[in-house]
Amino acid sequence: MNIRQLLGLGALVGTPLAAYAGYPALAWAARILRSRPYLTDQHHKPVVTVVIAAHNEAELIEAKVRKTLDLDYPTDRLACVVVCDGCTDGTADAARAAGDERLRVVELPRQRGKLAAIRAAVPHARGEVIAFTDANVLLERDALRHLVAPLADPCVSVVSGAKHIGGGPEATYWRYERWIRALESASGSIAGADGALYAVRATGVDATACAGAADDLLISLRAIRAGGRIVFAPGARATEAPSPGTSQRFTARTRTISGALFALESLPGLLCATRGDLWWKLFGHKLLRIATPLVMAAGLALLALPLSPARRRVWSSGLVLAAVLVALPTSGRPGRLAVWTRYALLANLAALAGLARFVTRQPIDAWSPARGKRDARSAIQQSLN
Repeated sequence: MNIRQLLGLGALVGTPLAAYAGYPALAWAARILRSRPYLTDQHHKPVVTVVIAAHNEAELIEAKVRKTLDLDYPTDRLACVVVCDGCTDGTADAARAAGDERLRVVELPRQRGKLAAIRAAVPHARGEVIAFTDANVLLERDALRHLVAPLADPCVSVVSGAKHIGGGPEATYWRYERWIRALESASGSIAGADGALYAVRATGVDATACAGAADDLLISLRAIRAGGRIVFAPGARATEAPSPGTSQRFTARTRTISGALFALESLPGLLCATRGDLWWKLFGHKLLRIATPLVMAAGLALLALPLSPARRRVWSSGLVLAAVLVALPTSGRPGRLAVWTRYALLANLAALAGLARFVTRQPIDAWSPARGKRDARSAIQQSLN
């Protein structure tokens, strides 16, 4: 095996191993060798405003608001702001139908993007903490108590909830993600909060415009520029339905990848080694994963070239096998393999698309819900009964 082939094999195999096994091993070692415990006080109950940015969510927003204001939290210390981002389906009226004096509904005349919607909500928030959640997310009744408990520690600036997906490969992936975040949190900060549910000290919320940036990553990282930590609260459960289709998953993943890159570009100081543990977590958890599909493609090219007749036969057989795996029915053990193959292929193609949008300076600010509204509405309404 020559140097070119060794490089190709290293890129094809070594890069994903480093991203999905090597980085977790490093986070695990950091938890053991440089543990940084923090105070978690279940009796800590600051005044909290829950912000829900919504675009055309009339089918489920009333149930979402009712569920939010019915959380296991003191009623006089909880408020809710719903921002309707250019909604055309009556979302604002549906939200007001919840009929609670603790609710404020803000309407934007045209769709301006999620970060702009959050920016419009902040002046209407009251209290020491602002929590953000999506309209199609089901919160456990005690989620808010678990979410704000770590904010009893002055060193904690942001707390991210625990995202759960209803089923399929995404559910397994998010179990892995929760494990990684728990490791990261034990040694310092996690690599950014998740938009399904997170809380920020009100004084640290900065929703200044940044074209194409992922709002959850941007806001959580901005909140710790002057110090503080982003930690993970496993008890703050937030459940979403699986994405309803391939195109929706691809679009959402593409937006997530490009949004992460635009957010990190706007905060270059956080990638410096002087930023404690955060810089290597951002590199390992975010940038290495984003780069993995591109590096793997380069590795494949190095292994394939030059295309001799023998190599053409090998690669043709490989492509046929991949096509068969993707085309398998979704039932039984072969079907599970097909589902996972499609999921991995889609995730990697979306990462390449997101990277391409970042390189070509094509930010994605418009957004629409990617999860199944019917499943989300059913789950939220059942939880109210």
